[in-house]
Amino acid sequence: MLISLCAPCHNRTYDLKIALPTWIEAANFSPPVEIIVLNYNSPDDLEEYMEKMQSVHLAEGNSLVHLKYTGRNYYHMAHARNLAVLSSSGEYFVGLSADSLMSKNSIKAIRKYIAEYNVTWMRIRKNFGIIICKRDEFIDAGGYDERFEFYGPEDKDLGARLMRRGHQPISISIKYIGYILTPNSEKAKNYRLKISKREMSKILKPIYLENREKNILVANEGKEWGQWI
Repeated sequence: MLISLCAPCHNRTYDLKIALPTWIEAANFSPPVEIIVLNYNSPDDLEEYMEKMQSVHLAEGNSLVHLKYTGRNYYHMAHARNLAVLSSSGEYFVGLSADSLMSKNSIKAIRKYIAEYNVTWMRIRKNFGIIICKRDEFIDAGGYDERFEFYGPEDKDLGARLMRRGHQPISISIKYIGYILTPNSEKAKNYRLKISKREMSKILKPIYLENREKNILVANEGKEWGQWI
């Protein structure tokens, strides 16, 4: 079974240079894996770095794909994540960030959970921003609500929607997938509005509450989402 690692990146290549080698190691330990790095019009050296990484050793059945989106000069959380997932082809995907770290046996453990529990989606304990999900169910659920432009409850909203659709998650230990301790100021600096991470969450909370109150089962309904233009 093909598993896709989906990671958008905008101006965070300094983190990706630490994270990507851990994804490759995990992929090589349990192929086949497709690694999708979505260059969300990154102004740093991401393109040069990904060119260099094309020569890295990959186990048979694995691939490292670098795609570039140029529609915005700033980061849009939900759209970037949606675009990365829609660009993948695995039966399951792992939604990662540029600062996500994987242990060598993380993908092997994910395969074990899928086989044993026939689970639709999983999340990482204490780090709900990382999701493992059946790609088809993610698409049927409408992906991330693209009103979540900034940091906020976009992951909480998606999880709540999947549960409303009847899919209870399994939590995976943070020993399998963790993260680099990047300052919040760094995480917030690449968005359209130059406000704090806390202010971003405050702006977006009403959207989460609206979706919960209306019992929304499909996000972005009637809209084109995850588009390249």
